[in-house]
Amino acid sequence: MSCNGICHRYKNLAPVGIRRYHKGRKRCNTCGIFIIWDGLFCPCCKMQLRVQSRYRKYKEKFQEFQRI
Repeated sequence: MSCNGICHRYKNLAPVGIRRYHKGRKRCNTCGIFIIWDGLFCPCCKMQLRVQSRYRKYKEKFQEFQRI
């Protein structure tokens, strides 16, 4: 699968003062961007979007944020 360029319509800038995943952004590993999208799969390349960080430190912060 490869990026078709459709996802750039949904591209979002980095939020100020809060982590990306806390605001509902998702990352497409294939396209390499964060997007705001309701589905589980990228509208461009149809690959599954990542909804939380890969790193343990940030995963724990995200889970703590969700509990609040």
